[in-house]
Amino acid sequence: MTTTPVPNDGPNADPFSACNTLAAAKNANLYRAAMRLGPERQQFFLAAYASMRVIDDIVDDGFLELTDHERDYAREDTLIAIDHWQQQIQAAKADADNPHPENGPLSQQVFDALRLTLGRSDLNVDPWIGLADALRRDVAEEPMDEWDDFITYCEGATAAPASIFVYLLSARFDPEIGYTSPLTNPPLYHARDMAIFCYIVHILRDLPDDIKGPDRLVTIPADILIAADITLGEIRNAIGQKKFEELDRLGTILLEHAWEHFETGQARSAELLAILDPEETDTLSRLFAVYIELASAMMDNGYAAFLMDREFVDERISRFNKRLNKIRHAVHCHRYFQTVPVHRGCFGQFVMDDNAYAVALIDLDARTGHSAVVAISVHPQSGK
Repeated sequence: MTTTPVPNDGPNADPFSACNTLAAAKNANLYRAAMRLGPERQQFFLAAYASMRVIDDIVDDGFLELTDHERDYAREDTLIAIDHWQQQIQAAKADADNPHPENGPLSQQVFDALRLTLGRSDLNVDPWIGLADALRRDVAEEPMDEWDDFITYCEGATAAPASIFVYLLSARFDPEIGYTSPLTNPPLYHARDMAIFCYIVHILRDLPDDIKGPDRLVTIPADILIAADITLGEIRNAIGQKKFEELDRLGTILLEHAWEHFETGQARSAELLAILDPEETDTLSRLFAVYIELASAMMDNGYAAFLMDREFVDERISRFNKRLNKIRHAVHCHRYFQTVPVHRGCFGQFVMDDNAYAVALIDLDARTGHSAVVAISVHPQSGK
């Protein structure tokens, strides 16, 4: 026999307030973007974000920050925590009781919030399972040898959380039947490639900070390093000695991959954009503006020049955001993220309205050099 969560009585009754406390504490960009949605979709976002934030923090702060010896000791317990978390997610979707009410990663409040939203929706648990798989990889410290390994990791660490936001943009709420989306393709289809584009750009942006940490926290697959004829140690030395020209080849290779995913994501946007209203389209566009700006800066004069001018670029984007925050109708990536044709090699010239608002996609989603949930927010501080 199951019990029905009651959201509105008692001092700790409102599960969404608890979720909001968790989400607002990180000041994630996705959180700010989600607050533009209607109240019911805000609640779903808060439940989803809080549920992912909880397990991500357990892995990120409670495991990856440990010493080698401490991680060896804590590995099994951390993997068990991920298993219990996944069981709680699946129970919430099934509108069942909390399987781990006393010691589960999700508090009863967060569990109830997810049960009241995910449990009343046509969204499946795939995004949460994808995140769990990425976190297990983090905990197991599996080597990332090939580009396909990187993409698999991204699908769970950044694309899966992003797909929830895509779902919420498209979903409508009915008190009788709950949340439903008219999308014929799964949300991940629409979110995957744009999320990967953002994550690659994020890696390049934060590489000077992330390389200061241990090698295991730098998410660049080995075959990319081989293709660029460079090692992590050589990257560390080049950045330390400001010999940024030695990183140009690496930047070129990763940017090529990034723009390929951008093109695919753009091509897959038609169905989603066709069902969004102007406000929802504006919200979605805001999530990508900063990454397009960053990637364009990297390709203008090469990655080495970007690194040399990094402080200037950061200041430029800060001014960019402040200016745009004052503009009510912030983003117009021309509804279809229109660009001049992207030519392989030079990538073309992006056409963006000057009032595009820069909100990073990846906060809940994947963070460079760390476990997953950064992204639908993202971004965490470097290496965090």
